[in-house]
Amino acid sequence: MTRSRASRAAAALVAMTLGLAACAPARATDPGSDDGAGVIGVSLPTTADAIWSRGGDALTRELTARGYRVDLQFAASDARTQAAQVQNMLTKSVDAVIVAPVASADLSSALAAAGEEGVPVVTFGQSIVGLDVGGTVAFDAATIGRAQAEALLADLDDAPTPAEVLSSPSPSVTPAEPGASDDPPTARLAVLSSAHSDNGEDERYDAALSALQPAVADGRIEIVSGATREAATVDGDTAQAQADAAEKRVRGLRAGDPDDAPTTVLALGDAVTRGVVTALTTEAPKADGETPSPTPSTDATGAADDDELAPAPLVVGSGADPLTVRALRDGDIDATVFADPRALVSATADAVEALLDDGGLPDETGDEVSPSILRADDVEELIDSGWISADEL
Repeated sequence: MTRSRASRAAAALVAMTLGLAACAPARATDPGSDDGAGVIGVSLPTTADAIWSRGGDALTRELTARGYRVDLQFAASDARTQAAQVQNMLTKSVDAVIVAPVASADLSSALAAAGEEGVPVVTFGQSIVGLDVGGTVAFDAATIGRAQAEALLADLDDAPTPAEVLSSPSPSVTPAEPGASDDPPTARLAVLSSAHSDNGEDERYDAALSALQPAVADGRIEIVSGATREAATVDGDTAQAQADAAEKRVRGLRAGDPDDAPTTVLALGDAVTRGVVTALTTEAPKADGETPSPTPSTDATGAADDDELAPAPLVVGSGADPLTVRALRDGDIDATVFADPRALVSATADAVEALLDDGGLPDETGDEVSPSILRADDVEELIDSGWISADEL
């Protein structure tokens, strides 16, 4: 199977929906104030994920260009901090709030207060669960998970069969033996998933596993870790904690018998992907006071010394953080699925404007936005787009 230079996943609809609950009229902006068209409060989960830090910058530029003043805040992956931020924005009389929820339930009181005060709320990047808001502009998490699975399947289709490996002209490879199989070997797959449960991670996991199921059924894939959502989940309340947990898990998986270790890893989540990359590109941390030993042993993380690890697996991740893009460029991971938040910015600003103007949403939701499957030869295009600079790599 031949891959195109920049494979595109099936279109993910940018959802823009009107909240079902009746809202008070939007708070009027004083045309004589210094706030221009109004003040927009923006609360995003964390600066640790580029999707939020750079998405927040893009939102600020767009809203500022439309005449709004922007109060951009990040919640350090803490749901209670985010709820307090939104409540404080209301206290400061913002005209609208844009939020990407850390945890929907913790926002219930703040969003109820926004509704009572007539302050429209638009969710950005990911949906809010179980609460009514004015509008939602978000990628479909299931589509991202499906795209990751499709990228992995394409890579497995491109992998050499045992017969092709044995017939390689490389002097380091044994010549082909009669009867070598033309069938690809069974891939041993480890699935790692984000711990968050209400921002689409369940849907992403289910969609990815559903797309992989035919390959599991016909024996091309054996899931050796993460066969259920619970088993795939890495612990951690913050992005960094999840990255650390993913790193530790991958080191542990590679420390066992090489015949049982995963040959493929599917990392469902940007922080999870960064943890996998760290496990593959850095030495395992040593316990305090540890001294070298002539006998190979397991270190404090549960991983063996690096020279005792199983070969590095094929990895498909998500996101386009500098660490992930660098690993993509250098061949440490094979592909990443990137949902560019900049593609949602214009529709988000349109929703805010419409809700402030007349309490409704635009009839047109803009173009459908697809996550992109990026590979090493797409890095230059990503740099040219302005998402990342060559210096960051």
